[in-house]
Amino acid sequence: MAAGGWLMMPVLTGHPAGLLGVDGACVLLGLVLASLLVLWAHAMLRGTWPAQCVLLRGLLLACMLPGLVLAVWWPGLAKGATVAGCMIQGVLLAPAAMWPLLCALRRIPPTLSRTACGLGADAQARLRLLWLPLLGWPLAGVAAGCAIMVTLCAMAAASWP
Repeated sequence: MAAGGWLMMPVLTGHPAGLLGVDGACVLLGLVLASLLVLWAHAMLRGTWPAQCVLLRGLLLACMLPGLVLAVWWPGLAKGATVAGCMIQGVLLAPAAMWPLLCALRRIPPTLSRTACGLGADAQARLRLLWLPLLGWPLAGVAAGCAIMVTLCAMAAASWP
């Protein structure tokens, strides 16, 4: 975009070197906490009301794009970056991070882990032979996407004075 446009990379040369790392850590902490909350809600709903998981995925889908945009704009809206502001950025990124993982979990039969346990697989064998092959690629995609999103949000937060 042209100079003076609204889509420009921030200038980070006049800021302390550790500021980007601190902002990134706070964004990552908010993302991890919100993702754990989403996974907990999914596990509770899947165990008691499996049909309600559709509602959770629908809410995540509805919040995904606005959350991404708002996460990058947040330091500008809040007129600066604080620890709480960076954690809010991470919470806003959680729907985009959890959507591919919940879609992969939807395709897995709910009794698969119980069947593997009944066949004699311990927790380590279930993780290695069941969950990593089933969730490996979606989890790798989520990790790569989260790394990019956290870096962009940390750059946006660190660019404010």
